[in-house]
Amino acid sequence: MGWIIMGVDECGMEFRADQKTFSTSDAAYDRLDEAREDYPEARRIWVEELRDKDYYMQKHMASDEDWYYDD
Repeated sequence: MGWIIMGVDECGMEFRADQKTFSTSDAAYDRLDEAREDYPEARRIWVEELRDKDYYMQKHMASDEDWYYDD
């Protein structure tokens, strides 16, 4: 799973504050202070789990291990 840094600007629009995808949440939190300095106009900046195709496939596989078998 990946972790990303997101933010909300002064217009209320979400944006990705750092284009890098981090392998751990700790690595993303280490970069969080720098991202806040890079975007002083941001109202909020936070770390969240990257929810891409791989994330949803992993969730699907975990919820139904045998989804591909016919009974």
